[in-house]
Parts: sequence; structure tokens; C-alpha cells
Amino acid sequence: MLSKTLLKKIEERYGEPIEYPKQLDALIGDIFNVTRAQLSISTAKRLFGFVGDSERIIPRKNTMDILAQYLGYPNYKLLASDLGNDADISDFVEVKRVVSDDIAPGTQIQLMYDPNRVLVLTFLGENKYIVNESVNSKLCQGDILTITHISEGFALLVVEVSRNGKSLGAYSAAKEGGITSITVVG
Repeated sequence: MLSKTLLKKIEERYGEPIEYPKQLDALIGDIFNVTRAQLSISTAKRLFGFVGDSERIIPRKNTMDILAQYLGYPNYKLLASDLGNDADISDFVEVKRVVSDDIAPGTQIQLMYDPNRVLVLTFLGENKYIVNESVNSKLCQGDILTITHISEGFALLVVEVSRNGKSLGAYSAAKEGGITSITVVG
């Protein structure tokens, strides 16, 4: 859900308070007319708090940039700078995550992220995972990854990738939208 200050700015730009979900269709249309960028109704419902667990939603950078453009800013970073402490860009949130120290060797984890990327990893112990399956990713089956934790909604940060015994260095995936799904499969 958006900060109260940002919600108020959007309502001021739109010209009326958003009190009901049915008002979001018209708001989405207005945002499109101004920015030429489309927000989905489900995203708008989450941002305005009309669906359960809206407090836990972390909007994507692209979504925040669209809202900033609607308010006359080139990007959200500049809008947040103008809002200062009212930007509400820091918060405590519950995050679904896997911490390597908390799982047993042999545990399999499936990760999904956009666009259409899937990784299936097996935990080997000591922060090491082997890639069992890689769909549309630069990581390959058999790669050994050093990962301390994996958090839904955030980028995948790999401390080191080892392929065929050779270190390829650090690796980052899902930089834009973060990991969209973490499933412990075994």
C-alpha cells in the first residue's frame, strides 16, 4: 500500500478521493492518458489498500515510476526526494524468505521471477546450492551458487557462481521485480 502522503498527492492530481475500488478504473485511465503507461486493476487495488495484505505489498520500481510521472516527476527517486520523510520509503515488512542456516542439506527450492524464469536449487550445506533446473536464466544446470538467503520480492543475490570448478564471480537476478515465488519442494 502507498504512503498516506503519496495517496493524497495522487487523489489531488486526480481531483477526488479514492474511496471505492470501482473508482480505480477511471484513475487508471487518467494515469494512462497522462503517462501512456498502463497499471493493472489488481496492482491499483493493492496500492490503494482494497485487497488483503496490502500492507505487505512492496510496489515495483516501474509502478512507482509511473505514479511519479503521473504527478509530474520523471521518476520515483526524484518524487521521494521531494517528499523527504513523508515519502515513507522505509518500512518494516514481513518477507517470505529462505535463510541457508535454517534449512537442511538436500532441501530443494524453486524460485520464480519475471520474465518467465525458473530455478530449482538443492541446498548442499555451508551456503552452497546446486542448480538442478534453469529455465530462461543465465545460470546453468550444475552451477554451484553461494547464497546466504533468498527473499521474495527482492533480487536474488549470489555471492559466487562456480561453473565446472571455475569461479564466475557474483551474480544478481530478478533485479527489477524481485523473486516472485519461493517454494520449498523437498
